Amino acid sequence: MQLPRLWLALLVPCALGAQVTGTLAGSVADASESVVPGVRVTAFNEGTGEKRETETNGAGQFALGFLQPGVYTIEFTAPGFNPARTRAVLNVSERAAVNIVLQPAVVAETVIVTAEAPGLLQTETATLGRVVDQRTMQQLPLATRNFTQLLALSPGTAAPLNDASALGRGTQNLSAGGMRRVSNSIRIDGLDVINIHTNSSVENTQSSNGVMIPSPEAIQEFKVQTSLYDAQHGRSGGANVNLVTRSGGNRWHGALFEFFRNEKLNANDFFFNRNGQPRAMLKQNQFGGTLGGPVAKDRTFFFVSYQGTRQRNGLTGSRTITLPALGENRSRADLGATFAGLTGVRGGVSVAPDGSNLNPVALAVLNYRTADGSYLIPSPQTGSATGNFSVSLPATYTEDQGSFSFDHSLTARNRLTVRGFVTEQPQVRPFQLANVPGFGVTQDFHGKFLSLTDVHAFTSSLVNEFRAGATRTGGKVIPQTIVRTDEIGMARFNAETFPDIPDINVGGAFRIGYSVDADQAGMQNIVQLADTVSWSRTRHQVRAGFELRQYQSNYFNNNRARGAIAFQSFADFLLGRPAGSVAQGGTGTNFSNLNTSSVASGVVQRDDRLTDTALFIQDDWKITPRLTLNFGLRWEFLGFTVDKRGRNGNFYPHLYAPPPPGGTTSAGFVQSRNAERKTPGLPEVHPTMLDGDRWNNFAPRAGFAYRVSDRLALRGGYGMFHDRLSNQVGLRAALAPPNYLRINLSGADTAPYSLQNPFPVLPQRDEFPIVPLLGAPPYTVTNPAVAMNAIDPGLRTPYVQQYALNLQYQLHSFLIEAGYAGSKGVSLPSERLINQALLASPEAPINGVTTNTAANAVQRTPFLGFSPQGLVWVETATDSRYNSLQFSVTKRLSRGLQFLAGYTFSKSLDNNSGNPTQLLDGISGDQLNPAQAKGLSEFDIPHRVVTSFVFDLPDWTRGRWSRVFGGWQTAGVVTAQSGVPFTITDSGAAALYGVSTSRGSWAPGATIASARRGGRVQDRLQAFFDTAAFVRPGQVFGNTGRNILRGPAVANVDLSAIKRTAVTEKAALEFRAEFFNLFNKANFSSPASAVNTAATFGAIQSTQGNPRLIQLALKLLF
Repeated sequence: MQLPRLWLALLVPCALGAQVTGTLAGSVADASESVVPGVRVTAFNEGTGEKRETETNGAGQFALGFLQPGVYTIEFTAPGFNPARTRAVLNVSERAAVNIVLQPAVVAETVIVTAEAPGLLQTETATLGRVVDQRTMQQLPLATRNFTQLLALSPGTAAPLNDASALGRGTQNLSAGGMRRVSNSIRIDGLDVINIHTNSSVENTQSSNGVMIPSPEAIQEFKVQTSLYDAQHGRSGGANVNLVTRSGGNRWHGALFEFFRNEKLNANDFFFNRNGQPRAMLKQNQFGGTLGGPVAKDRTFFFVSYQGTRQRNGLTGSRTITLPALGENRSRADLGATFAGLTGVRGGVSVAPDGSNLNPVALAVLNYRTADGSYLIPSPQTGSATGNFSVSLPATYTEDQGSFSFDHSLTARNRLTVRGFVTEQPQVRPFQLANVPGFGVTQDFHGKFLSLTDVHAFTSSLVNEFRAGATRTGGKVIPQTIVRTDEIGMARFNAETFPDIPDINVGGAFRIGYSVDADQAGMQNIVQLADTVSWSRTRHQVRAGFELRQYQSNYFNNNRARGAIAFQSFADFLLGRPAGSVAQGGTGTNFSNLNTSSVASGVVQRDDRLTDTALFIQDDWKITPRLTLNFGLRWEFLGFTVDKRGRNGNFYPHLYAPPPPGGTTSAGFVQSRNAERKTPGLPEVHPTMLDGDRWNNFAPRAGFAYRVSDRLALRGGYGMFHDRLSNQVGLRAALAPPNYLRINLSGADTAPYSLQNPFPVLPQRDEFPIVPLLGAPPYTVTNPAVAMNAIDPGLRTPYVQQYALNLQYQLHSFLIEAGYAGSKGVSLPSERLINQALLASPEAPINGVTTNTAANAVQRTPFLGFSPQGLVWVETATDSRYNSLQFSVTKRLSRGLQFLAGYTFSKSLDNNSGNPTQLLDGISGDQLNPAQAKGLSEFDIPHRVVTSFVFDLPDWTRGRWSRVFGGWQTAGVVTAQSGVPFTITDSGAAALYGVSTSRGSWAPGATIASARRGGRVQDRLQAFFDTAAFVRPGQVFGNTGRNILRGPAVANVDLSAIKRTAVTEKAALEFRAEFFNLFNKANFSSPASAVNTAATFGAIQSTQGNPRLIQLALKLLF
């Protein structure tokens, strides 16, 4: 479907499963507790004057749906009874209970005010989650004024510490209910704003710009639903976040603000301090304003906001690494004398004392000087064995954003709302992948959205909400090249197109160059349409609708065209030799000094199209005034990627036939049947590159809410939720023949290659599409083993089953909750290497081979022509399990205090946790036995305590001192949680299998208990755990499990102190000081866990979060 055609489809009623409104529902009884039918119920929005009416049904029940969030006055009138009135706060995506008791009419009796607010008990739905209101959001300390930093306040969530030193917006990713961090749905004013390219809310160093982030002053409130949300919501299996931006009202209101940071107010980074380095630069100004009010009283309103950000950040642009003992004299002789006798990890020739056998490229790199005259590879700053070099270079970030809203009541029964937002975010990062200075990138992110909503009440029981909108996001990444291959003596086939050096990663030392997809650009457009109808009948409130989203994802990506090489040690880098005899310039072994080598060529432009459609029906059935049942069914079609020009490809294993002796084959490769340029001889398949679309995604949901008493409620339920695959799956189809060709070499595959010539020769970009040909071993520079990502044609739609039981007890203004919540993820995406070498024997030869050596691994693979690591299989075969006990205490605002305190005790298991920012990731260990990788999830945090509070300090003064000591407020967030698990790895092991996914092995007699070390983390920085408990496995897979150890626990306190002073009757000046990591606690990251990198194994070289930072602000409110 083309985008212009979708705009025509705006004429068709459809539905989007996002709810940015709320529902007031309840029952009316008399003094004898008998229901009262026919009561006129009128709700007034106190901010806008909007009025909605209905009547109670025969069961004495009522429901008013599609109401804007806000404070409502609700009036009840019926013949023979005194009128009654109450007030209720209605939040986004909430079904608020308002139950009333009418008294018999008394002569001259006036309207009775029954209550100021309904109870805290949630007696209408089983959904787990929390609302963050405007007061909380604006008063809590927010480092970059980003609402996502508050998503993890609720029990049932897990997230790393907020990093107040992050460049730019500092967007937070979280895991909710045991699902992955890319399984969340975030909607702003009903529009899906998650970037389909990664499904991640965070921006990364590629072209994904995450979600758009309005300023706190532009946000009304948001709700985080962590489990059992109803059938109106879909797309994802994790958290469902609905955010509503602010609107105008009958009163004029606005603000001007400035938030200021400077490094002179901050503490120093722990490792900078240890290495004698000064505090990194951190200068930030955030400024802006808002204005809202009426155009026509009770009918038309507007609201506008602007925020600008200017940041220079040396904390984001900082690195602490371990460098070899390099001095100022780096002659061949001096280097030889310093590193004499060192051999590569796999043995062979050693560094000569006179340096005569040092690789000339390595020598050129070590002696390369940058424009300021300093060495590209610096010398250590201290004599420490680990973390001996720290550097800070300022990154820059600029953002200008604006939003607007327009609300108009066409009639008393018809409301029209328009919302818009735009942001521009250019930035410069001094570090992209390298850990030494000189390899920065320029990035430019931008985004905008426009939404239109029309709510029409046809009758008091039949209401329709129509919604339409579009979002557009994009970004680009441009490397800042400083070192060319011809300057250091390196050769490669595409140096004319990509003159700069590849990614060079030296294990345990340094990394230079750019990531394999450093320069790229992307643009995403989403057109979204919606129509949902709500019908109240007797004891039922039924909602039904359907959803349509059309995605355009156009991008350019030079994936791996620059290439990447890796060495296991500094000695391997210094030698940089191919395999073979020493006399002929080789290592003296069957292995090169290169551990891995990867490069690609081909067409990198894609114009992807995806379509999502959904139908849902939801029935909230009030069986009795105390018991509500929630039943729903959702059907979703979540489309797979189609390139409109048909340039994607795939490999079908069932079509594969091995190459004949001395020949080649293309059997197994397929092309899209919509390809504009066909490749002769390749079968044509469905444009998704799969065996077809998936039409059977039905998701039933059921829950109950039982009001045991006026103070006690029991809730629970079960539901299925489908989880949308990101376009990372589509990218895998793009990075495949016939329009793309990649070579991945490791272990024995790298034998012919050296640091001077690290890559094979591939076709140039303008020669594609090509007929991909697979040859048999031995692989050479002219007959290299091919590599690609292949997608399982039977790929399924992932889904999660959620189940929960929750008990709530209200005590005055407190709500105490305790419950169980669990989930089971099914058919989750992952990657594995399906061409891993098989073990041969005389009784069971593999391709004629009867013995097993590292050198013949390439001959024992199931698919000859691919390297053992060269066939990355994308499949939906991973499962997950999550179980938790969740406790919380919520205090509603009274006497100036409100707070939320939550504790989660949980355990999350899987055999692959995905990439936290891009969905797909590979399993560790034996690739043909995924079950062996089962272990704790990467985001498993068994104990997590989070408390947030806002407190208006009492004013005990009078007279002139009240302006000094009165009007004070404090707010804060306190977090304490377990560390995350990590795995002992060895990328140089398992050579018999030809892969680098092995874990380490246990030393004789060692156990998990003996590997752990006690004491202060600060005293264990050199060896956080007992490194002697682990050994290298050799040429087989290690016998340790996945994620068997856990990193350091963390704790953090953020606090704000706020002073508000009245300037006039309608204006106030607010000064605030915010402290992030108030007590300057060093929260350490997990240690280096690669047993094959002895120099850093077990060492902690970085912190998470930030040192203490202070932010000052001034706001004028009116």
